[in-house]
Amino acid sequence: MKNYNFAELLNYYFNNYLIIQKNMSNNTIKSYKFTFKLFIKYLIDYKNIKIDKITFANITRDNVMDFLNYIENNLKNKIKTRNQRLAAIKSFCRFVSYEQIEYLDNIQQILAISDKKCDNEIMDYLTKEELDIYLKSVSTNSRKGIRNYTLITLMYDSAARVEEMTNIKVNDLNLGVNPSVMLYGKGKKYRTVPICESTKNLLIKYINLFKLNNFDYLFKGNKNSKCSTKMITHIVTKYAKVANINKNIHPHVFRHTRAMHMIEVDIPLVYIRDILGHANINTTEIYARINIETKRKALEDIYNIDSNFNKEDTSWNKDTELLKSLLELD
Repeated sequence: MKNYNFAELLNYYFNNYLIIQKNMSNNTIKSYKFTFKLFIKYLIDYKNIKIDKITFANITRDNVMDFLNYIENNLKNKIKTRNQRLAAIKSFCRFVSYEQIEYLDNIQQILAISDKKCDNEIMDYLTKEELDIYLKSVSTNSRKGIRNYTLITLMYDSAARVEEMTNIKVNDLNLGVNPSVMLYGKGKKYRTVPICESTKNLLIKYINLFKLNNFDYLFKGNKNSKCSTKMITHIVTKYAKVANINKNIHPHVFRHTRAMHMIEVDIPLVYIRDILGHANINTTEIYARINIETKRKALEDIYNIDSNFNKEDTSWNKDTELLKSLLELD
């Protein structure tokens, strides 16, 4: 078996293993790359290790723990983010354990690091009244305004992830009986989601207005190419300011909002799971727990309840460029 160095394995991990073997989404790969950007920069800046001298001897439990504490205390990362960074490092370690078994003992020590326990955060979502205020803030006096209103309405109605919205083409829509949209996104999977009659009618008018063909992307940017996640985020945050809603409004909020509204009208969790495209119903149950917690806190406010009760090759050659490129990521 070839004795790969750190940079070679890192290169194979990102450019082959995650893409071809694990079929990871672009967003997950980008997040994992950002983790290693931070980790390598930490080893250089705080452990005084030159970039061409980083080896597996430096990827120790102690250094990983120091790095996690650094991003939490110095960079002020939330515990959830800290745990995500640890998951990325563990994923790489599991990959290395298959390729270089001589590092197994060190890897096992890292894999034994536990996630840090954190309180569940109450995710932002819009009440029905807030959603109505938000939608009314979207002016439809221009073609761009009509596009934005249609995009936001469909994003809410389908509970689509922002990346899924960018991939929708006209022929992904069923605008006849039992209207629906086919979404392609996380895990490179397809799912079909029902939409309301009012959304169907809105989409028909939008498609006719913009003279879209079956194979056109439904939502386009300024250069007639498909819209980007950055563009959708800009649209969503822009109208949040207009609506003056005091919440952190971003595209995923509409997914949370749709899920919470379905919970509130007692749609069974298994149906909500399928609409959201969750692999495990335990993920969907989070919304039910939030709904219960929200109601409990509301009751406490009403009744004012008293809460006082109770050895490795280090000549990296061209592979060093991978680490340098990681450090230059946006």
